[in-house]
Amino acid sequence: MAELGFPNRFQQWVLACVKTVSYSIIINGEPSEPFPAAKGLRQGDPMCPFLFAIAMEYLSRCLNGLKKERGFKYHLRCSKIGITHLSFADDLLLLGDVTSITHLLQCLNHFYGASGLRANQEKSSIFFGGVTHLASEEIVHKFGYPSGELPVKYLGVPLSTKKMSIAQWQPLIEKMVARISLWTGKKLSYAGRIYKVPKTIEAYCRSYVWSGENVITRRSLAAWDKICTPKSAGGLNIINLKVWNIAASTKNYWNLANKGDKMWIKWIHAYYIKGRQISDMPIPQQASWLVRKVVEARSLVEAIQIQTKNNRSIIRQIYYKLVGQLPRMDWKVFMFGNDARAKAKFTMWLYIQDRMMTSDRLARWGMQVDTKCVLCQSCDESRNHMFVECEFARSMWKRLLKWIQRRTFWATSWDQHWKWEIENAKGKSSRASVFKMVYAEAIHTIWNERNLRIFEKQSREAEELARNVACVCNVRATTQTRILMQQLRF
Repeated sequence: MAELGFPNRFQQWVLACVKTVSYSIIINGEPSEPFPAAKGLRQGDPMCPFLFAIAMEYLSRCLNGLKKERGFKYHLRCSKIGITHLSFADDLLLLGDVTSITHLLQCLNHFYGASGLRANQEKSSIFFGGVTHLASEEIVHKFGYPSGELPVKYLGVPLSTKKMSIAQWQPLIEKMVARISLWTGKKLSYAGRIYKVPKTIEAYCRSYVWSGENVITRRSLAAWDKICTPKSAGGLNIINLKVWNIAASTKNYWNLANKGDKMWIKWIHAYYIKGRQISDMPIPQQASWLVRKVVEARSLVEAIQIQTKNNRSIIRQIYYKLVGQLPRMDWKVFMFGNDARAKAKFTMWLYIQDRMMTSDRLARWGMQVDTKCVLCQSCDESRNHMFVECEFARSMWKRLLKWIQRRTFWATSWDQHWKWEIENAKGKSSRASVFKMVYAEAIHTIWNERNLRIFEKQSREAEELARNVACVCNVRATTQTRILMQQLRF
C-alpha cells in the first residue's frame, strides 16, 4: 500500500484490522474466551477482496513495468497493444516471448517478497507455441512449472487455437446432463420442466421436457420449433439455442464495428482490421475460426436495424429479428396476463392445439385403448367432447360461469365455442383476467379428473371440482383481480 501511495493513516487502519483479529468458539451454547488469530484475517472476511485487489494491482503494475525493460520481448501477438498479462481475480495469464520468461518470473518473485503470495506450481502451467520440443523441455526443467496443452480452461471457458471438436465440448454436455439428472429426481409437471430449459444440448432439453429423463428420445407432444416461437405466435417463448448463438455472434460483430473500449476489440483491430472498413474488407483467412465467424455476421447486421436507445438488449433485438414476423394467434389472449398456475396454462396450451393424449388420438396411433369417455360414459373421448360436449364438463362449466357471473353459453361446434371463449378473454379488465384464469384452471382440473379416473380408479363430483377451481383462483388472484374475486360468492 505504501508503494501504491495510500496515506499512512489508512495503512494503519488496515493493519489494525489485520492484527487485532480474534476468535471465540461456541461451547455448549456459550462463547469461550476470545483468542488472537495467528494469520490475520479469516477466509471470507469482508475486507479480503479489497486487500486482494490492492495486492493484485501492485503485481499488475510490476508486470506493466516490464515494457520499459530492454531485455523483455512481447508475445508475437501482443506487442501492438502492449499486453504483458491478463488478470481476473486470482486467475493470471502471463504473455511473453521465450526469452522473457526470466523477467516474468522475477516479477512474481518480487511480488512474493512484498506480499507473501506465491503462485501454486501444481495449479500453474507453461503453454508453448512455435517453440521447439528441446527448448520447451529445458524451460520446464529450469523453472519447475509443468507444460500445459490446449485447450485449457480459463475462467471456466475452454481456450483453443482452433475450432473446438465435439469431444472437447463433451464436458459441457456432461454438466448439462448432470443438471438434468438432478431435475429428474423432482416431481415436476410439464410446466416445471419447461422453465428449466434456457444441437446436442437442445436434444437433451427437449427430451427432458417431454419425458422427464436425461436420455435423448423423440417422443413429444409438440414440435420443438413450435415451443421456441413467441407466445403471440402460439409457442412458449423458449430460447432457440441455434438462433440465439447466431444472434450472439452478430452482437459481437456489432461491438467490433461500433465500440473500441474493450481489449479484444482493440486486439482484432490491431492485427486483422488494420484501419480498414470492416463492412467491406475481406474476411481474414489467417484469423481463428472464432474471429472469422464474427466477421461473417456482418451481412446480418446490414439487414437488421439495431436500436441502441431505451437500453434495449441488442442481442435480444437481433434474436427476434432472426425469428421473424410470425402470424399471431387469436388465442394469444389466454397466454398473456393469465394468473393461473404454470401447469394449468401448459395444459391449456396443449388443449388449444389439440395435442393432448386423448383416447381418439391414441387409437389413431395404433394403441389399444378404451375410447369411451370416462367422465360421462356416453360418447367417444376427444378434445371437443371432453371439454365442450361432455355432460360432466358442462355441469362444471355451468357452476363456474354462474360463480363468475357470466352468461351460460352452449356451443353447437368447436369453432363457435372457441370464438365465444376468446371474446370473453379479450381486454385488460378484471372480468377478463378472472375469466382467463378460471378457464385455464378448469381445463387443467377436467384433464386431471379424467386421468384420476383412468389410472387411480377414483372420481369426484363436478360441484367439488368447481369449488376446487374457485379456491385456487382466489389464492392466485393478484391485486387487480382480488377486489372482484372478493365480491363473488360461490
